[in-house]
Amino acid sequence: MIVAEGLTVVFGRTVALASIDLAIPPGVVGVFGPNGSGKSTLLRVVAGLLSPRRGRVTWRGSPVTARAESFRRAVGYAGHAAGLYGRLSVRENLELFATLCGAPRARVEGLIEAVRLEAVASTAVADLSAGVRRRAAVARALVGEPELLLLDEPYANLDDDASEAVSDAVRHWRAPGRTALIATHGAKRLKAWADAGLVLQGGRVAAWGRYGAEERPSRRGAADG
Repeated sequence: MIVAEGLTVVFGRTVALASIDLAIPPGVVGVFGPNGSGKSTLLRVVAGLLSPRRGRVTWRGSPVTARAESFRRAVGYAGHAAGLYGRLSVRENLELFATLCGAPRARVEGLIEAVRLEAVASTAVADLSAGVRRRAAVARALVGEPELLLLDEPYANLDDDASEAVSDAVRHWRAPGRTALIATHGAKRLKAWADAGLVLQGGRVAAWGRYGAEERPSRRGAADG
C-alpha cells in the first residue's frame, strides 16, 4: 500500500501538492487531472525522485527513497523523458536495463512484441518518433517486473492501436500485490480496466475511489479532463 501523510511539495511560490493524505491499496490506479494539478509531482515523489517540503510517502510501511537499492529494484518509472540512451537501439536499451535489474533476455523480446516495437527494435532511440519512444519507455519500466509501476502520460502521442498495446502490456504485468499509478489525460482508456481512480485539482485530492458496481470516484466528469 502507498500511504501519503500531509504530503506537501512547493516550487518557489507554487504549491504543487497541498497536504495530501491518501492510502492507495494494490491495483492499477488512474491519476487524472488538468495540467498543473500535481499528477507528475505525485509520481516523482512516490518514485523517490523528489523530496516533499512536508509530510511523507511510505510504500509497504517504509519511506520511499531512490537511494535504497531494494526500492530502486522494486520500482518501474517512466516520466516525461524516455530515460533511454539515444545512441542505442530499442533492443539494446532494454537488454541493458534487463541486465541491471537481473531480468532474463526473453523478457526483452516479450516486451518488444507486447508494445509492438518489432519493426523498430534495431533502430537507435534518437531516430524514433515521440510516440514510439513513449512505448519503449513503458517497456523499459516493465522490464524488471516491478512491484510498483509509475507511468506518467504513457499514452502521449499514441494512436488507438498503440495505446491499446500499452494497456495490454500493463494488464499482463498486473498481479496480486502489485501497484501501478498511471497519470494520464486519457481517463477513458483506463476506466474500463483500472481498479481505482484518483483525481487531482490544484494539488489537492478532488476525488478518489475504487471502480466497480458499488464504488466509483465521485465527480466522475472531473476525471475526463
